[in-house]
Amino acid sequence: MWRQVRLTSRVIGSIFFCSLLAPAAANAQDAAALAARLHATAEANAIDGAGMLPWHLKMDAQLFDEKGKAKEQGTIEEWWGGPEMYRVVFTFPSYTGTQLHNKDGAFETKGGTFEPGVLDDLLDQVVHPMRHEEEFDLGTPLLRNQKFGPVALECIMLNQAIKKIAFPPWGLFPTYCLDPGKNDLRITNELGSLTLFRNRIGTFQGRLVAVDISGRSDELMAVTGHVTALTAVQLTDADFVPGDDLVSVVESAAKVGAATVAGRLLTRPDPVYPLEAKQNRIWGAVIMHAIIGRDGHIRSLRLISAADPSLAVSAIAAVRRWTYQPYVLNGTPTEVDTTITVNFTFGAP
Repeated sequence: MWRQVRLTSRVIGSIFFCSLLAPAAANAQDAAALAARLHATAEANAIDGAGMLPWHLKMDAQLFDEKGKAKEQGTIEEWWGGPEMYRVVFTFPSYTGTQLHNKDGAFETKGGTFEPGVLDDLLDQVVHPMRHEEEFDLGTPLLRNQKFGPVALECIMLNQAIKKIAFPPWGLFPTYCLDPGKNDLRITNELGSLTLFRNRIGTFQGRLVAVDISGRSDELMAVTGHVTALTAVQLTDADFVPGDDLVSVVESAAKVGAATVAGRLLTRPDPVYPLEAKQNRIWGAVIMHAIIGRDGHIRSLRLISAADPSLAVSAIAAVRRWTYQPYVLNGTPTEVDTTITVNFTFGAP
């Protein structure tokens, strides 16, 4: 028996992408207060947390090509019965598949291809938009007021400490923009060039839900999504039993050596050698810990060591845009846990 719950919607004001204006000075709020606000925002904007009734979600999605032109349309559906009980179905011309999770582990369509990473990002914006919660208390959250066109927001960046760099370039690390004085999440930029805009917000079971979403990469449209249904339903364990079309998959990222990963590099925007570093004859390596997604895009990046802070900033800005040939383990594309090293030497551009 299906029990419908009304998804109320309120337009908070569409946000149109533009270059950031010069940011105001960072507000003098302590890191603990900002971390607490991020935790509260994560809870307020997620529908997969404690106290939620099981639900069914359906959304339409539009993918765009590397030139920002509309490419293909499809749908994403999810049935959620609890933190360890969910089923996701992607239906697109280039990819149709099911992903299922239950108490026995993870399963997905046998012999299928994998979904583009931007579709995972799109679904996350509805279900669990702040993936880096474990980092809220580890780094140093920095707050700045930013303007996106006419819209003023409060943006918090999870700064990774780089010695001698008090304020790294804004958006270099995971950044979340909120309505002033509220916990309404409006923009996320967790890594790389993809920025996700939550253009219209609704409520469901007391939580805030992104109804209309757009994602831009390097100022070009990459993906859009619209929630067409979100209803509470009755689900049982039987709804999450894998059929013969699904096979068991490993959830954790595979640890892969840096040399092997380097050999799978497809696109590599070169880091810019900072002029001051070149003039001062500063050189050396920047070493980062990285998680590479099943689609070959960087999903997580953390600095391990750097010869100089300016080299660290340049390396991170470039590497987060690198792409790799997907790593296949036992016939299944798998996330990769690895290290990436960028060497700055004299004579480099």
